[in-house]
Amino acid sequence: MAKPLPDPGIPWPVSMTAVGMIADFEGLRLKAYRCPAGVPTIGWGETDGVQMGDTCTKEQADRWLCEDLTDRVKAIKAMCTEHANENQLGAMLSLAYNIGLRDDKRKAGLYYSTVLRCHNERKFEAASRAFSLFNMARDPSTGQLRVLPQLTARRAAEAALYLRPEDDELHVPAAGVMPQEVQTETSLAKSPIAQGGALTTGLGGVITVAGALGDQISPVMTHIKEFADQLSVQPIYLAGGALIVVGLVVMHQRLKQRREGWA
Repeated sequence: MAKPLPDPGIPWPVSMTAVGMIADFEGLRLKAYRCPAGVPTIGWGETDGVQMGDTCTKEQADRWLCEDLTDRVKAIKAMCTEHANENQLGAMLSLAYNIGLRDDKRKAGLYYSTVLRCHNERKFEAASRAFSLFNMARDPSTGQLRVLPQLTARRAAEAALYLRPEDDELHVPAAGVMPQEVQTETSLAKSPIAQGGALTTGLGGVITVAGALGDQISPVMTHIKEFADQLSVQPIYLAGGALIVVGLVVMHQRLKQRREGWA
C-alpha cells in the first residue's frame, strides 16, 4: 500500500519533491503520540501545542505542514545571503525541519550549520557534503550518541536534492527520524584525525620540554643525531619541534576539510 502524501493542490512554498521528501521521512500520524524524545507529536511531525489525546484529519495535517514550511522557508531565505534555487532551498528546508532553524543557546540549527555557511560562500559542493554532519541521535536506551541509518539516508537524500538540476527527478529512500532526536552538527573535536593531530602536537611539546632532562632519553634520538649536529641543534629539540609542526599541519588540514563540509 502506497504511503499517503500531502495534497499537491495546496500552495506549497517549495517544490512537491521537497514536500514529498519531508513527508515521507516524517510519516503521517492522525493521533498524538510521543516521539522517542518524549515530545507529543501529530500529523506530519507537528509538535507546537500538541497534547496527548489530540487527533486530526489528513487535511488538517496537510494545512499545518504547509503553514510550518511556509514560515520556515521565509526564515531560510532571510538567512541566505546567496540565492538558493528551488532544490537548494528544498534541501535546506528538509534539514531545518529535522534540526531546527536557529537555537542561539546551543548554537544549533540551520543558522549555525556548515551547510548554510558554505552555501552563502558559494561553495555548493562543500555545502552538499556538510549535510552528512547531522547523522547522529541519542540512543534512548543507553543515552549515548550514535550514527543512525535513517539519518544517514535522509542526509544523503537532502544532499542529492541540493545538487540536483531543477528538472531532474529524485529518488527518496523511506526512513523517518523525528526533529527532536537529531543532535547538533558533528563536533570537529570528536574527529579521530583532529584528535590525532592534537596528540601529535602535544607529544611534540612534551618531547621538547623533556629536552631539559638531558641525556636520559638521548638514545631515542640516535637516528637524527647526525643531522641535528650539522644544525647545531640538540636532537631532542629537533624531534619535538618536528612533531609539533606535524601535529599543527594535521589540525590545520582537518579544519580546512571541515570548512569544506567533510565529516
